[in-house]
Amino acid sequence: MDPAAASVYFNTPGVASVRWDEEAQVVLVEWEGWANSSEFSALLEAEITALRKHRSSRVLADCRRQKVLNPADQDRGNQEWLPRALAAGLKRFAVVVPSSVLAELNLKDSLGKVAANALEVAYFATPEEARQWLTR
Repeated sequence: MDPAAASVYFNTPGVASVRWDEEAQVVLVEWEGWANSSEFSALLEAEITALRKHRSSRVLADCRRQKVLNPADQDRGNQEWLPRALAAGLKRFAVVVPSSVLAELNLKDSLGKVAANALEVAYFATPEEARQWLTR
């Protein structure tokens, strides 16, 4: 089995991928477009699986190519995924902001509802800046 393939938890072309970045020791989410409800749920579940498997506390989400998501999916993510991700160990979440202004506004609005003492969230223009913040 390809060792790199073992570190991939979700990969749907045109949607996104979730994998373990061994070098940075972070769960890496790379958006490629839009996700329907079932794809978004599977992506969120993959993040939790990767956090648990690697006992990680950090996620880097490269959302530059993310499209606007269904608001109900984002709300469900906050209500269902977030408590599970925190329980899995998530403490720091670095977000490379979407190039879509509306997607960026929706994402920041959604994550802005998270208590600052529960999760440290920071926004960046590039994956390199996000990785540097996560690994400091």
